[in-house]
Amino acid sequence: MGSKQFTAKPGFWASLFLPRKWKLAFTPKIPDRLRLSLKQSTELPFATITAIATRKGLLWSAIEIRSTGRTDILGGLSSEAAVTLSEQLLCAINHYLVSTIESDKAQLIEIDEAIQTLTRSGHQYLALGDINQTIASVSGNAAKAIAHPLFDIERVPQAIVHQFPASLSMLADRDERQRYNSRFIASELTRYDMFFSDLDGRSLSQEQREACIRLENNNLLIASAGSGKTATMVGKVAYVLDKGLCRPEEILVLAFNNDAAKELRERLAEQLKVNAANLVCQVSTFHALGRSIIQQVEGKPPQLANWVDHPAGESKLIDQMINELRQSNPVFEKLWTQLLVLYPKADAPVEVFDSEEDFRRYISDRNRRNGATISTLSGIYVKSLQEQRIANWLWLNSIPFEYELQIPIGEKGGERRYDEYSDDSFRCAKLNRGILGYAAL
Repeated sequence: MGSKQFTAKPGFWASLFLPRKWKLAFTPKIPDRLRLSLKQSTELPFATITAIATRKGLLWSAIEIRSTGRTDILGGLSSEAAVTLSEQLLCAINHYLVSTIESDKAQLIEIDEAIQTLTRSGHQYLALGDINQTIASVSGNAAKAIAHPLFDIERVPQAIVHQFPASLSMLADRDERQRYNSRFIASELTRYDMFFSDLDGRSLSQEQREACIRLENNNLLIASAGSGKTATMVGKVAYVLDKGLCRPEEILVLAFNNDAAKELRERLAEQLKVNAANLVCQVSTFHALGRSIIQQVEGKPPQLANWVDHPAGESKLIDQMINELRQSNPVFEKLWTQLLVLYPKADAPVEVFDSEEDFRRYISDRNRRNGATISTLSGIYVKSLQEQRIANWLWLNSIPFEYELQIPIGEKGGERRYDEYSDDSFRCAKLNRGILGYAAL
């Protein structure tokens, strides 16, 4: 793997519109840093760069370089140029890191011992971040290079990879780490069976227990309403504290609204056997967290809109916006009227129900209420909300119709009998001289 000299800057047309011009340069003569020219020239040492990403814009793309204490967004690039520059940067950084490792190969033995101590204890689930943290705890430049957030072992020449100790297979082979974690989870489920059987006032399911034990850098838990997500969050906090993997002040639990945050705080306090007011773990809403961060940085809380703290402030603001749109936009006025007429009351979404069967039962109850008792704009009464929408739509579009049209049926002896058109999915509407069939909306 080599690293070549390169220089990047915005295209000619893009530079005419950018607020400030920039130039980024790298030369192998100075292999451990970039030179960035903005208003003045500055250096970005590779050891301080933590992330590189590309951003796509409407006209041009940009590349984002995050370093310790600063973030530089360099725009005015074509999509292809941004991708090329990102690859050049990663290549240069990894070439520098590999060179650093090669210059201190003896330290690989210490790194190997540290990783083996971690895996031999079998004390915790191993996320990739845990392995990097263990490597970073070893003093020396080689350890810092391997623990660098942009170190990519797949960019390391095979001749050098073969010199790495076997323990570093945790970095090189994703399956190796997964095999270790699978063995750990099976063992931990047995070891903590009594703990999870009486947690937060209930016994957690097998899936909930595994969700508590898995401690990847990022975990995505997908679960339906009422399936025990709150209990799982409480269980995860209790588990990591019991294992001694975190201190209470290092834990942040976030909820979307105040009621959910209050419930989480109370249930956590009850599980940890402390008063909710004395709970050291931080439990907050996303908005409260953002506000506290701004206050810490700026020294004062952010100024909020004057309607935020009013009990009906949000509703009044939305009403004002809708009224302004109705007066200025005829298309919106028509669509808004149709929305109110055809969907006068929104159904509860399926996500709030414990099962799809409960949702269907709820819809069935709403749709059929003791015969034709639901009024429509045309003055007739129908039997379901779907039929109400159909009748209102026909009325809005000036289409004459008859609800539950009687169909004459001839019988023996010349007698005629009248039956309703009774298909569950269709009703009939008269339009001029024909019959219009329409499906329930």
